[in-house]
Amino acid sequence: MSEKASILKEQLEWVFSSLNRTVEGISEEEYTFKPTKVSNSIQWNLNHLSRITNLSIPRICKGNPEYTPEGWAEDYRNKSLSLEEVMKDIEKGSKIALKKLGKLTNEQLEEEIPLWGGTRQRKTGLFAYIGELYHHRGQIAYIKGTYKRLNE
Repeated sequence: MSEKASILKEQLEWVFSSLNRTVEGISEEEYTFKPTKVSNSIQWNLNHLSRITNLSIPRICKGNPEYTPEGWAEDYRNKSLSLEEVMKDIEKGSKIALKKLGKLTNEQLEEEIPLWGGTRQRKTGLFAYIGELYHHRGQIAYIKGTYKRLNE
């Protein structure tokens, strides 16, 4: 494993661990709570994170924008999954994403691949999606804190 991939893998491991701590003890009501009518819920955020984990990161690691894991539901985005179901999907996807990321060389990280309507360095896509994981984990923490304060 390259030094650069090792650092990215460590980042990814940390954010998954942090996400698990953040969702610990969430009730069903809290899971679907929206701070405003137009806000996303924890449920929506976790569904989004599952798609990043299972589709986006492996696609970038493989350089294959068509990659889909075996058994992945085409309508996953619209599924109303329980907390347990979506966290199981995230855990499964994280193992694949970490394995694929750990195999990348420094040269592969610098390689130009198809991303977002053009070509970009593979590492740029990984930076963006790892950032998304942090961002949405933070949104979950915000929703959880807001729910708690409103219900004290």
